[in-house]
Amino acid sequence: MISHQLTLEYTLHPGWLAPFVEGIASGTAIARRCKNCAGTSFPPLRVCLCGETAGEWVELSGMAHIFFRTSGQDGDFGLVQFDGATTKTTLRLIDIADEDTRGVIAAPQSNLPMLCLTSIPSGRAK
Repeated sequence: MISHQLTLEYTLHPGWLAPFVEGIASGTAIARRCKNCAGTSFPPLRVCLCGETAGEWVELSGMAHIFFRTSGQDGDFGLVQFDGATTKTTLRLIDIADEDTRGVIAAPQSNLPMLCLTSIPSGRAK
């Protein structure tokens, strides 16, 4: 077997997801609200569960309820639902105590557009 290191450098363009991806980078929850049923998907769905393709971008509060959580070698992850969204998503949990059931969106700690949830700062309503 021959071992060979291959390095690739490329840019992925977000296309129609640009508002969502820019929101993730800044720690803002940008969702898509269906024009037909008003279902709000975060992360956004191109085609709503009702079958509609028309939608508008809306900013959510960034607060989310944690339904399930797991820990592994790559960190802590949770299944959460953001306030105002009708869908759930899986994301990385950062500095959230085991007993906490809520968190707030955070900008990723790397250059990757990764969904992250962190503990709610004291003084901010849960």
